Parts: sequence; C-alpha cells; structure tokens
Amino acid sequence: MPQGKKNKGGRGRNNKKKKGAGHGKNSRQRPGAARTPARTLPSGDLPLRPEHALEGSAPNYQAFMQGEKTLHENYPTIYSRYKAATKRVFKYMQDNTPESLHGNRMTVNSLMAAADWMEENNFTVDPAILKDLKLSIRVRSRVARAIFGGGDSGHKHLLTVLVYCWGVMVSLQRAATKPKGIEQEAQENLSLADEDVTASRNRFEALNDEDMDDEETDETHFPSKRVPRPETEPEPMSLEELIESDDRYDITLFLLSMNELMGAVSQQFGAVGRQVVLNAQEDVPGTAIVEGLIEAATGTNMAIQQMQRLEMDFESQHPHLSTPYRVLSTFVLPEVIEEITKTVRTHGQKRCSEKEVSIFLGDCLECSFRSRSDPENKSEVIVQEFCNQYQISNEGTKDIENVFLGLANLFIMEIPVGQEVDMNTWMVKEFKSHDPNFGSHRWIPQYMNFIGGDRAIHHTLRLLQSFGTVVKNTRNDEQVLARKGFFGTSPWESGRSSKIHNDLDELLMADILPQWFLLCRNGILGKAHLPRQNEISPLWVCMKNFFDNPTRPVSWSCLFAVHAILTAVLETDKVESTITLCSQAAFEAFFWQLDKAADVKKTEVDAVESPSYKTNMALAKFLKNFGLPVFGDRAVWNPLCGGTLFSYIALFGNLEAGCCLIDDRAQLRMVLHLYHSLIVNDILERGKIPLLDILFDTFKNSRGIWEGPLPKKGQFVERFWVSFGSNRPHAADMAKKSREILQTLASSNQKNPFGNYRSDRRKLSPIEPSELATSFRRICNRDFHDVVDTYHTPEQRQHSRGSDHYTFAIQMNDTLDRIDEEQQLYSLNLPALGVYLEQFICSLSRIFQWDPILVSAQAQHAALGQDKRQGVAYMFAQYLLGALDFGTDPLNMRFFDVPQGLVSSEFMSIFFNKIDISQVIWFQAIQEED
Repeated sequence: MPQGKKNKGGRGRNNKKKKGAGHGKNSRQRPGAARTPARTLPSGDLPLRPEHALEGSAPNYQAFMQGEKTLHENYPTIYSRYKAATKRVFKYMQDNTPESLHGNRMTVNSLMAAADWMEENNFTVDPAILKDLKLSIRVRSRVARAIFGGGDSGHKHLLTVLVYCWGVMVSLQRAATKPKGIEQEAQENLSLADEDVTASRNRFEALNDEDMDDEETDETHFPSKRVPRPETEPEPMSLEELIESDDRYDITLFLLSMNELMGAVSQQFGAVGRQVVLNAQEDVPGTAIVEGLIEAATGTNMAIQQMQRLEMDFESQHPHLSTPYRVLSTFVLPEVIEEITKTVRTHGQKRCSEKEVSIFLGDCLECSFRSRSDPENKSEVIVQEFCNQYQISNEGTKDIENVFLGLANLFIMEIPVGQEVDMNTWMVKEFKSHDPNFGSHRWIPQYMNFIGGDRAIHHTLRLLQSFGTVVKNTRNDEQVLARKGFFGTSPWESGRSSKIHNDLDELLMADILPQWFLLCRNGILGKAHLPRQNEISPLWVCMKNFFDNPTRPVSWSCLFAVHAILTAVLETDKVESTITLCSQAAFEAFFWQLDKAADVKKTEVDAVESPSYKTNMALAKFLKNFGLPVFGDRAVWNPLCGGTLFSYIALFGNLEAGCCLIDDRAQLRMVLHLYHSLIVNDILERGKIPLLDILFDTFKNSRGIWEGPLPKKGQFVERFWVSFGSNRPHAADMAKKSREILQTLASSNQKNPFGNYRSDRRKLSPIEPSELATSFRRICNRDFHDVVDTYHTPEQRQHSRGSDHYTFAIQMNDTLDRIDEEQQLYSLNLPALGVYLEQFICSLSRIFQWDPILVSAQAQHAALGQDKRQGVAYMFAQYLLGALDFGTDPLNMRFFDVPQGLVSSEFMSIFFNKIDISQVIWFQAIQEED
C-alpha cells in the first residue's frame, strides 16, 4: 500500500477501551447478544457425502435480484477491445496520411508525423478514432502508472506520443456521424446487449470504451490543446515491438504488488488474533470478534478483486505469460531459457524466439506442478512436440530432454510435499556443503515475505493444481477421500504452525479443499444461485471457478484467494479454536433468532404472512446451509471463510433481505413515527427504551420511512400518510380531517370514525440498505464517489494519487471504517425484528380497541380492502398520531376512553423493554471510547 495507510483491524486501538456487556456501569454500552455456551469441536472423520450437503430446496434468489445487473468478468474482451483500438489508431493514421511519412511501417515517430500532417492540412477527423485513441491512452496510462511503474522507455515514449496526438487531433474538425437506420440500430443494440451489461457495471470501468467526458478534463492525459512535441527516437519501435517489454522486470513488479496485497491480508488477520486475546482479557463476549472478522474478510475480498485487476492488466501487457508457470519459469530460470534458445539455434531448422522458449519452459514446469495422473499433464510428449515443431536434431532433442529431467528434479527440491521432504534430506545436506544458503522455497525472493520463503505461494500453487486432478476424477455422487496424514500430522491442530508451506499442507488438502469441493458442487454454492457474490464474496467466486474448471491452470487470483485463507490461519493460529467456537455461536444465534421469530409470528392471531415475508424469510434462512455439520469447522470457520460468510449474512441475508422483512406490512414506519411523535411531545425520553433508540438512529435517514426530514409537531399525520403511500395533496387532506375530527371528537367520531375515507395510495417507497449503511453502498454498489482520503499526508497524496494502489488503499480503509461505525446495525437481526414490530402493532390495535371498529367498518368502506392493516393505519394516523399532532393535551386525550399518549407510551415502553436482547442481536457490537 502507499505510505500512510491506516492499520486496519487494530486502527490504533491500543489507547482505547472496548466497551461491551459486563463492563463498568459508567461506560456507554451497546445492548449485547446473550453469551452462547461453547460448543465442543467435533472429532473424527466427517461424513462427506453429497446427500448431506444441502437441506431443503433453494429459493429463487434470481427473482429477488430482478432488475439488478450482474458484474461480468469479461477480461479477454476488455483486453481485445484495447488491443484492437490501438491497432485501429495506427492503421487510421497510416491509411489517411502520405506514404512518405511512414514508408508502410508505422512506428511511434510516424504517429507524430501523421498527426502534424493532419493539423497542417486541416484534416477532418473521424470521431470514432478519437474514441479508440482515448481507450488506448486510458489503458496505457493505467497500466504504466498503476502496475508497472511507468514501464520501460519505449512504453513511456508511446504514451507521451499518444497524448501528443490527442492534443493535436482533438482540436481538428470532426466528421459528421451518419444517422443509422432503424433496423441497423436495432440490430446493433441487440448484438451489443451483453457487452452493454458488462460496460455499465463492470468493476473495471476504467478499461471500458464508453465516452467518459470527465476524463477529458484530465489535462495530463487528455489535453484540451496541443502539447509540446516529444523528441523522436533514433530507433523507433513498431506496434508489435511495443506490446513486448522486459518480462522479468514487469514480473518483479507484479509479484511485489501481490506481496503487498497479501501483506494487507496478513495485517488484517493479525489484528483479529490480537483482538481475540484482548477481548478475553477484558471479559468481552466472544461474539464481539464477528465485527473484526467481517472487516478483515472485507479487506481481503477487496484485495482479491484488486488481484483480479492486477492479473488482467499483467496479461494485457504480456499475453504469452498467461499462466503462473510461464511467469515463474521466466522469472526464475532465465539461464535455462537462454540455454534452450542456444540449443534451438544450433540444432534446429526453424527460428525460435526467446519468448517462445519461455512459453515452452513454463509449460514444462506446469507438468511438474500437475499430478502424474492428470490427463492434462503433457510430460510424456511436451519435449518431442517442441523439437518436432522447430525441427531440432536428435542431439539437440537429447539436450532438451536432459533439461526437462533436470527441471523436474529441481522442482522436487524447491517445492517438496509430504514424504518428499524426508527423501530430500540427504540431497539438501550435500548441496548445503557447497552452498550454505541452499534450501527449498527460494524461487520467490525472501524480501517478498508474504508470498515467498516460509509463506511461499508457489507451494500453495502445487497443492491447488494437484487437487484439481482429484476433483476431475470424482463423480458428482462421490465423496473426496482425503489421504489423512500424507501431507503432515493428522489431524491438523492449531497452535503449532510457524509457516505456510508444509505446516498447513494437511489442513488444506485433508480438510479445507475436500469440504469446499463438496460445498461448491453439492452444497449451497453449487445448487443455489446466490446473488452479489462478485461484490461481497469474490473468494467464493474464485473457489467455485476452480472446482468447475479443475484441469485448467490455476489463475493468479484463485491462487491468491486460497493463499489468503492460509495466511489468515497462520496469523490467528494461537486463537483459532476460540475464533471457531465464537463464530459458530454467532452463526447459530442468527438462525435461532429467525426460527424464534417465526414461532412468535405463528402465535400472533392478527399477523398476516405476506408474500414478501414468506419469500424473503426463506432467502435468509436458506443460508443456514453453510453451517451443515458435513462441512466441518476447518472449511467454513477458518478466519477468512468464516468472515466472508458473516459478511454475506450481514449484507445480503440481514440488511438487504431484512429491509424487505422489517417493514413488509409498514410496521417499522408506524413504530418509528409513533416513537418520534412521543419524543417530540416529551412523553417519552431518549435512553429509556434502548432498542427503540437503536432502531430510530439506524433508520432516521431512511427516505422510505420519512420521505424527507424528520417531521415536526403539526406534521406527524401528513408525513405519515406520505410515507404510507399517499400523494401529498391527499396526505394534507387527511391531516386536515384528523384535526377536524379531534376538535369535534365527542359528537362525531364514534358513529363513523372512518367518515368518507378514500384510499389514494401509491406504492410505498422501499427501505434501501444503501441508505442505512454506507458500507453496503461501498461493497454492493461499488459507490465510492464521496470517499475522502484522510489516510495520507498531502505529500503522499501528491505522490500516489491516481494509481491503483492509492485508490485501493483509500477505498478499503474507508469501507472498513464504515463497517466499524455501522456494526450496531450489522448486529441487529432485521428479519427477526420485523416480526416483533408486527406483533407490537397488532397488540396496539387490540389495546386501543380498534379491532371491533375495523370489523364493522370493513364492510362499509371498500377503500379499506380485505387487509385490516389499511384500517389499522387509518386509526393509527387519524386518532393516535392526530392526538399527538393536534391535541391540546396529547398525553391524556381520549378516544374510546383510552388516553392516547399515556397508553401508547406506557405500552411501547413495556413491550420493547421486555424483548430479550438475545432474540434480536446476533453478535456483540462493541463501542470504543477514547
């Protein structure tokens, strides 16, 4: 990360005191979840059978997300569009300028000459080519500044020339675009439909080629007028030559970037481990660690997304280095590449470039990473096919075969697994006698300490690629039988690991991967189309893609995700069992609360199970399938996987589905409007009903609840009707009638309390989770427009602004800060709360004796419909809120001999203070005080 990055997870908390249940009475405490008895960790082998991997039928998640566009990952399309755009720019300049300027070979110097000629001759420019030029500059500048430090001199010069061409051509007259015929336009729209979806919501929008007018205000890359002409190069490079650059230099920067991201993962979960210890010392409930896990997992999943960007950008620069094996061979074995190149030149009949040799050597290395039984392993034929292709003599073929065998032996020495470690002992001693620094896991330099050395990521790559063979050979109705003890001591136990390679092999191969395979093929991730995985849980997307395509070379982003799991385990190794038990307690509490609320709803005689309730409660409750015993603790409840699951439950199962459930019959609107009216009238005081204080603070900015700022006295009735779906003229009319009724209450109301009521309702404005939680907007909507960088000094901002790492750092830190601020909302079980709010409204109707009135009135007033809630809302607004709005004595004003303010306030206080907090808060939210 750029300097100045905030220490997430810890965030300077050493000088702050954690406040939670059980602390001193002078501290400001948030209501806490009940302590859940510790669960004993299961022992023995788990029944990893497909039939145990799912309970119930998957609900229709796609219907819930109807209208939401999916974020597509169309990396090759993005790259091909960029590459094609650059080629079109070169070709356009060549075709529209005299041949004497370029001699049929367009170079970088030729581009400048062509642009100058166009300016001198007042050339009319095709607007489409400016669009291509913009895309070329945008991608070239992004790759240069964000990933590869500016690239080599040739690439820097190309970018400078492209910017110069833009400054010249943007001032030229543009050709008029021809209007398209209706049929042609319709056909083009049809053919581009899928691409438009990608373009409108793709996470890599900086690489899309739509018009982005704001970019033209960037004078650095899109100057509004001509800029100084760059110096010409003595030996200008062609387009094809520019696409190739110093591979090893760029690989180094790529690996450094990856190491930096993995360092952020390590930092996050290191803070989680320390927080577990601190919570135990201060007697904070164990479930308080859920917030830390959510933060760490969110930061890690954002790092996975950043890794996907890195991988895409790297491949756009180096399409021939499309696998980790080709990258490693080019980075680690340049001497071997040079040796094979010399052999081909000496003994081959056809010319072979060094790039083609590096591809061959990378594919040879891939053979070593794959299991011998892997059908994609080409070790038996790869050398002969290469030698046949370049017509290499028998002597040269033998030399290359020896190189291949030597590479296989070197591989075993570098990345030994299982029994290979002991088998290599005598060879290691022999080599050390000649080179004291000799050892395994040295391919990635030690200074890349989060992906090299004791945390060597290429060791994880070997395990992951070999497990793909197991997946390929396992039928859908079969289970994976792990070879217990093959990769280390079995069963794996926490508290004794000091490095990732070898120490965590047994955990990964015998526990995590077999159980995740079951989860992704036969479990909820395989059978249900869960929404928002790209946004909330790219970890799941990577795992699912790996198990769906087990024979493909492992991608860098998938490798990063799995290595992040192991990094999180290593950082929390000493407290892993505590994290597991506390995570299980919080998970079980959430779904126990849903079941408890469902039972309460069944006992409420006046409750109506709306279609919204039935559908959305099923969406939330089905997520319980993640916690089935068949998956075991190591796969689901390791820190990263558990934190990712909590993130998904909190953001989708609780916030998004919960916003539909907590107000499915307008119960939340009614409760909050009543509470606010009682507070304004000084009948209730803040702090006397903690649960309602939390609810009010959570939803005070919700447009769906208030339809504007909080209402003042004299506005209660009108604003409630607006929030309930009436248009403003009708709402004002209802408020006027309420005032009139209350003024003549004794003579008119009991005969016909509904008067000439007519319904004039529109659809209620939904409660949007993005209004409640900025973190939801950050993660699910990818909305960072209002992020302010408070994490860097002005000098650091000046140095880093505009780079991918800078943007990633401030977006991640801001998102994690928002989660920290909003953890109380996260801890509220919104679906369960919706049931208790509904119970309150039903009970309120009975206490105020509205039921007999409603029964007789429904037959007379068609506007009330068959749903009694419309009538309850009328009585609630016109009489109860009316008394609080217009009554001279709102506390004691009576209707049917019931003092409206007095009874409503007392019942509200009794009802909500009686709710057991453990029924609506599923983990302990912690408040920090300086």
